[in-house]
Amino acid sequence: MTQATGWTSAALTVALAGPPVLVLVSRRILGDTPSLAIEIALQLLYCGMAAFVLWVLTTRERLPIASIGIRRPSWSTLAWGAVLFAGVQFVPFLTRPIVQFFGTHRVDEGLHQLAALPLWFRLVLAITGGVIEETLYRGYVIERLTAITNQRWLAGVVSAAVFGLAHIPYWGLGFALSTDLPFGIVMTAFYLWRRDLVANMLAHSTALVLAMMTAV
Repeated sequence: MTQATGWTSAALTVALAGPPVLVLVSRRILGDTPSLAIEIALQLLYCGMAAFVLWVLTTRERLPIASIGIRRPSWSTLAWGAVLFAGVQFVPFLTRPIVQFFGTHRVDEGLHQLAALPLWFRLVLAITGGVIEETLYRGYVIERLTAITNQRWLAGVVSAAVFGLAHIPYWGLGFALSTDLPFGIVMTAFYLWRRDLVANMLAHSTALVLAMMTAV
């Protein structure tokens, strides 16, 4: 195994498993309602995962960030980001019966915990969350698994599936599979089509900001 391959394995592990492991470990050690200072520290660790992946990409693998779809935004990026944002707004309406079937207890708990945070920090969570998740699950995971398997569709399936499963520790199984998984499928399909990760980021972060301003 070459050095680059070893670093790639480490970056893929962080991208695929890092976020849910962070939630599981922090909840086990700190409980469900840590202080704001702890929440900020955890978010910095979360941001550090994306920073590590980008570091591996640019310094170990010696690839440009354009290789994972991060390019200078154009007017088409803004336009397609707006179209994608509008499209994902229909996901909760389509999946609401499934959410009700599984129950909303875990969802209500998650919203209650978020509501205890100040608005400015919730907005930070939303903006950085969309950027980080798209970098990890869409940009890096899809491109690296495509290079490894030579099967772009398989990389997309893994990306969408793991994205949905990664939300189980915070939102519960029902909501993760009925809402986060379909959302991930839409975002993955769009990235496979356009390969414009900035458009994905814009749509994802904007959707999260809207949720923080309304649902929470």
